[in-house]
Amino acid sequence: MKKSLTLLVLILAVSSMSLYFLGDNKVFAANDTFSAEGQVSSLVLGMPPSTHTVNMSSVDKFILSGNWKFVTDKGKIAKFTSEFYTGHVNGANNHTHQITNLRIQDDRPVQLSADGNMEITGLTDVKTNGKSAWNDVLTTISISKGRTISIDIADNGTQRHFMGQPIYGIVKDLKT
Repeated sequence: MKKSLTLLVLILAVSSMSLYFLGDNKVFAANDTFSAEGQVSSLVLGMPPSTHTVNMSSVDKFILSGNWKFVTDKGKIAKFTSEFYTGHVNGANNHTHQITNLRIQDDRPVQLSADGNMEITGLTDVKTNGKSAWNDVLTTISISKGRTISIDIADNGTQRHFMGQPIYGIVKDLKT
């Protein structure tokens, strides 16, 4: 009887756990201590977000390429940085940006879900060529399926510098 009850409890415990398997056979359960890093690889189009029709041959295009890193410890942000090169596709006006000092306004723990998703909104500081450009910018960071990242910087907080378009990248390494 004891063995049957123990086995039943074990089966129920295992069946109630939510696990997600990524393509490289990593297993994730919801976790509030994790680190993720990867590359920024994005194209920003030089147009207002309200534009409905785009002529891809004539619209200004800006390449964003760099790295990012996000670390949490027991639901608290330990580190978030993103540094990337930005330049017009014709090579003019090249510069770098650094996004640092992420802080969230509420007490909810930052958590990576069992299926590898996370979204937080907070304030960041944005630098240009290593010098302070905009502080306390509303920023939403999303990790999707443990594979991609989106960094959405409030348009009004950066004088429309990123044209209201998110910065996208890939997750190269995710550890829980």
